[in-house]
Amino acid sequence: MKDKLVILGSGGGRHHIRTQHRATGGFLLKINGVQAHIDPGPGAIVRLNQYEEDPLKTELFIITHAHVDHYNDISAIIESSREILHDKNYNYLKKGILLTTPEVISLISDYHLNMLEKVVRFKAGDMLNYNEVEIVGTRVVHSPNNEGFGIKLILKDYSIAYTSDTKIFETFSNQYSGVNILILNLLRPDSVTCKRHVCTDEVIPYLNKIDPPLDSLIITHFGSYMDGPRSNRNFVPSQVNKLQEQTNIKKIIAAEDGLKLKIDELII
Repeated sequence: MKDKLVILGSGGGRHHIRTQHRATGGFLLKINGVQAHIDPGPGAIVRLNQYEEDPLKTELFIITHAHVDHYNDISAIIESSREILHDKNYNYLKKGILLTTPEVISLISDYHLNMLEKVVRFKAGDMLNYNEVEIVGTRVVHSPNNEGFGIKLILKDYSIAYTSDTKIFETFSNQYSGVNILILNLLRPDSVTCKRHVCTDEVIPYLNKIDPPLDSLIITHFGSYMDGPRSNRNFVPSQVNKLQEQTNIKKIIAAEDGLKLKIDELII
């Protein structure tokens, strides 16, 4: 199996947008021969080059909601995914599929939308089959003003899910039943709560309710209280230790900018 996960940014929120203490470029999934770029925030195109990844290979673009740290670089990512924009008669060459919310679509120019083969208005509960990958929208409870979703990707040999930004809700665990790998946006450490995101202590009981237990958990999208301008130290290692001690998950990995993970090494 050659499938990979590439972290182009392990940070989230305005303080990391401003300082780039942790990058905000989202991540790549290379699965079943498809390269997907998910939530390309500020600096995504720079990080692709920095970490020697090829934007020309991207054909699936997924933006989970209309916050700048998730969608800012989408136009640059769409345009850089093709070497030739149009033929000699200025007929634009279509490439790629975008899955996102209506609000995000409204923030992208028609010029860039017209470069795509297809634009799909996507939400929790929706399903799309792309190159033998079943993509399912999962529920989030994040912003009252912005529609959003997480994603679950189901392949022949495994499944991988991404929570996107959300706070905890009663049925959080149910939608990840049967998932091998979960990418969790974990903004804050320990019991430092946030109205629109999760902290470690809140999420632990719900991670333990996922049945069967996850093979691997990748924590990412750290806020400034976790590691950054407003933290007095990097809390990420201590959160990995806490998750290892207090959950039934076999492998816990903290995202770092530029980290590249082989999927087959995440399935136990």
